Amino acid sequence: MRPTIFKFIHSAFLGIFLVFSCPGASLAQEEEKTYDISLEKTAEIEKDIHKVDDKKVLTETLTIQKGEWVWKILREKGLLKDRNLAELLSALKKLNKSFQNLDLVHPGQKIIIPLKIAPIAGGLAPASSLPEKVIPITALKDLNLENYSVKPGDSLSMLAKGRYDIPPKDMYKEYLELVKKLNPSIKDPNLIYPGQIIKLPIYSPEIVRKPIVPKVSEKLEVKGQDKAVSKSQKPSPVGHDLAMIFTEIGEEWVRTGRHFIPLKSGGQIDLEAKSFPIINLRNGLRVILDLNNKVPERMEKLIGSSWGNYRVAHIAEDEDLRSALDKIIRICDYPKVFKRGETLGLKGDISLQIAGDWIIRLSQAGSDSAAKFVVINLTDKPAFQNSGIIKGYLKGLGVKVIDYPPGQGDMTEATDEAEILSGGGNPSALIKSLLDLSGRTFSTGVKIPVYQSQKADFKLIVTADFFLKVKGNDAIIALTDLGPEVSSFLGEHKFSVLSLAGEKDPLTIISKTLEFIGVSFDTGPHDFTAAKRDDSKTIRLSLPGTVFSDKDGNPVLATPLSLPREIAVFLSQRGYRILVLSFS
Repeated sequence: MRPTIFKFIHSAFLGIFLVFSCPGASLAQEEEKTYDISLEKTAEIEKDIHKVDDKKVLTETLTIQKGEWVWKILREKGLLKDRNLAELLSALKKLNKSFQNLDLVHPGQKIIIPLKIAPIAGGLAPASSLPEKVIPITALKDLNLENYSVKPGDSLSMLAKGRYDIPPKDMYKEYLELVKKLNPSIKDPNLIYPGQIIKLPIYSPEIVRKPIVPKVSEKLEVKGQDKAVSKSQKPSPVGHDLAMIFTEIGEEWVRTGRHFIPLKSGGQIDLEAKSFPIINLRNGLRVILDLNNKVPERMEKLIGSSWGNYRVAHIAEDEDLRSALDKIIRICDYPKVFKRGETLGLKGDISLQIAGDWIIRLSQAGSDSAAKFVVINLTDKPAFQNSGIIKGYLKGLGVKVIDYPPGQGDMTEATDEAEILSGGGNPSALIKSLLDLSGRTFSTGVKIPVYQSQKADFKLIVTADFFLKVKGNDAIIALTDLGPEVSSFLGEHKFSVLSLAGEKDPLTIISKTLEFIGVSFDTGPHDFTAAKRDDSKTIRLSLPGTVFSDKDGNPVLATPLSLPREIAVFLSQRGYRILVLSFS
């Protein structure tokens, strides 16, 4: 690429900087694993002494192959420990003048590594011993971060020690504490799971000892314009909302530090994350958010031609949240994004139909507790929020529901308790519960003389399991078989009789009993919605059972299901009493 093209890109891309032929700058940062250029040291080693400026340099020549990169070679040889990094990099650059960019090397090339540096008048000394200003490790929070995907067998301490060679005194007192602060989801450094994305501060001794440089004015002279333009563009009105939503989804939103993208054609792109946030997706893709629609198409193609896992989402300055979110989701390569109006169905004892503005099936989760689906709804009225308790229930099923902006009333719902009534473990106990709830007066085990001869030498006495009044008449509910003759006698003497002998289904017992005593009921199944809004973005539950009203007019759901606590609380919040049917 010719210099004139570089100038064009530089002037057009306000918050992005191309860095060419600057190994000293790029080597000062640990490359993210995704971008590492592999090298491999061969057994053939050539040592020699070179004169660099006014110093003698003992060197070692390596043939570059696949397996390592320059920064790793320097670390393995101990050249990053207690060294003057500036002197080391200066010598490295001068010894390898044929390299356009020491970060972008290729197999077959030879590289000269400075091992020791000393003034010509004196003997060889380690490759520097100049005093440097030491700053605390906590200053790493303002430096570059590496996004690492946890692999089976990883632990934070072994991971950090293996990647950055951190001294034990810094590891446990400061580094791991800093990692925990940068990753609030990590409560215990020993508990991380495969697939989890964690932020690791890039550590090396020269970073801990680097001088503190005062901040300079962030101005960039843009060719063709009359005045300087700030690198940080005016914040997009949807930037904050997008960050909140994608963080809720479980993706990583990066808006601090810098992001380096090496290019196959040479050089690299330097992104200021404040101006161009990046979404690190769990599926390995990285989405660059062009929140002010300033990235030229040519630049996007340049990134795409070098890296297949990058996408650029162009967001216009006046674009609303719905349009921006739709645009980003379409390029995230999620396994499935449901069409508008398409519902997610979950079958089981409790049937669920879930609708939303977006329903996303996520890539395979990193743990059993992680969400498998995400439902996103944009709403502007608190009354349109889905029930928080139902969201909690769905989360346990692997479905995360995001209502944005979040409501104010969901936080306390989970603390409520539901009133659960027992229908008893047998038909007699269930009928007693029904009669109590409906406010009926009754007696049990009553001996009723149905017939007596004139001489009183013959009597027919029936023991009524339940005796009560129905519409002003005597009535009997029998759980034993009275037989046709006795039932006929009872009918002749104006008794109403409900025979439930041999009936084992509690829902049938409820329906026949309620009908017998004159209480209206609905046999279901019964649908409940988690929000008062149209069906295009709500959660609908379908429950089996019978609904009737108690003596105070409150609805009662009699169901054979052992309801999860969240569902019972949800129904209770909507005024339902729950009668659980369970026959042993």
